[in-house]
Amino acid sequence: MIIPVLSSIIPVYRALDQQLNESLDTSRSKASGIQIAVTDSSKQNVGTYFMVGIISLLYGAGIYYLLPLSLLAGNLTLILYVFFFILIGMILGLVLLAFNFQKVFEVCLTYLLFFWERKSMRLLIMKNLNLHRQKNKMTAIIYSLTLGTIIFILVTLNLQI
Repeated sequence: MIIPVLSSIIPVYRALDQQLNESLDTSRSKASGIQIAVTDSSKQNVGTYFMVGIISLLYGAGIYYLLPLSLLAGNLTLILYVFFFILIGMILGLVLLAFNFQKVFEVCLTYLLFFWERKSMRLLIMKNLNLHRQKNKMTAIIYSLTLGTIIFILVTLNLQI
């Protein structure tokens, strides 16, 4: 009983700060304004892109060199380490792919799971998802990386047993 009361304090204050017609209007978006960032290409920080490129180069070159080396030498430990890093790379790649297609997945799942609801309810859900997109992206990344790691560890454990 205490937690719902405490969690409703901030939304009530936000609703009371606005005019009555603004707080009851559901047809307009609550997010107002457009933010435009003008960047100078000569002052752009390319350090992050450079580091990701170096890490990707080392990852690819390591697999390209170490996999044939381990197969020729018959080093089973090195083969398993290379396969482990390939699988970790696949998990990260699938997480990034899901991250880029998150809006498409949200729309498809909304229409798939709420097909019996009225169109206004689906529109309200879509607006809510759009409003919380940044938090949803970070939550999805954390959730998918955690789930992928747990599944990977369980499969590895079952193979070892």
